[in-house]
Amino acid sequence: MNNELKVGFYDDFSCIADGCSFTCCQGWEIIVDIDTYDKWKSDDTKFGYISKNIKTKKVGKETQYFIKMGNKMGCPFLDKKGLCDIVIKCGEDYLSKACSLFPRQENAYDDLTEYSLSCACPTVVDLINNIDGKMKISYEGDQNIWNNISVEHKIREVMINILQNSMFSFNNRILIIFNMLLFIKKEPVITEEIISNFTDEKYLLLLIDSWSGIEIDNEDSCTEINELFIDIVLNYRKVKSFGDYLKDISYLAEDGEMGRSHIEWNAFKIVFTQYEKLIENCIVSKIFANCISDDIDEMIKSFQVVITEYIMVKYSAFLRWLLNEKKRIGYNDIRDYIVIYSRIIGHNADGIIEFWKDNFDEAVWEFGYMFLLIN
Repeated sequence: MNNELKVGFYDDFSCIADGCSFTCCQGWEIIVDIDTYDKWKSDDTKFGYISKNIKTKKVGKETQYFIKMGNKMGCPFLDKKGLCDIVIKCGEDYLSKACSLFPRQENAYDDLTEYSLSCACPTVVDLINNIDGKMKISYEGDQNIWNNISVEHKIREVMINILQNSMFSFNNRILIIFNMLLFIKKEPVITEEIISNFTDEKYLLLLIDSWSGIEIDNEDSCTEINELFIDIVLNYRKVKSFGDYLKDISYLAEDGEMGRSHIEWNAFKIVFTQYEKLIENCIVSKIFANCISDDIDEMIKSFQVVITEYIMVKYSAFLRWLLNEKKRIGYNDIRDYIVIYSRIIGHNADGIIEFWKDNFDEAVWEFGYMFLLIN
């Protein structure tokens, strides 16, 4: 019997190919697995036009292969109709694993395989937006396997349960999860009792009460988010697939007045609540796919990546809202920014973690920094 855990909408996905508003063949590096590379190199007569568009990169002692994306960060095998030339000429069997799998994500463990979908695809975000209520995650297989699941699986399960607990405000749910991860990090041994504390609503209310009296200057919060936004988008607004979405709002962010826009920022937060269920389900999906490791530091950093994406989506929507004369923000704007930051941040997690190390000396945030960003 196969033991499978998957997000509830996984089987509903179907690629819409050239009908997609945001091609997955542009805007980022596309890795080529060694088996596919060897297959392409095996027959220069048939695959020479493919292999000449491959570059190598040394990562430690390992050689990795990538498609040469060109100045406009577009795949050379993407034709004018938005279709893949490799598929047309050779068939789907000759795609790299990354291309054939995306946006599907798989995590394989000894006795369990997990299936999820990346929010870097607009069709996936549309599916999530159509979910009625909470994101569901289903298990099929031997119940004894699930009853004896690893500690990291249990931590992730609690993270998801907290995020879906509407008894608490959205911001407080994020803070509870982060507090839990930092608390676990300090413990020499992770016990069932430690994890179960964070399933007790009375305990969680006490936690919230412990930081409810902390005052954050809204202008300081807005300024910090604005600076983070500028740092992240600086190198991406020139990328063709991102430019139309990032250029004008990044110039607005750089005009020196954004720290003073905290009054509008407060007003926008109320507007943004209409998309809170979508954001919640996207974050649940991201936690399920990415926030699991037997190293608690890695879990924390993965969670920070997810929350950074959320903050950038929200702030980009805010800047777009400021530029809109009627002060409106539509679903398509939110969806597009979810896709963009899933690509810029989520699929470049190592880069964003290095950015934190360079700026904060340590990749794991302090609780106060998370508090500043989401309040």
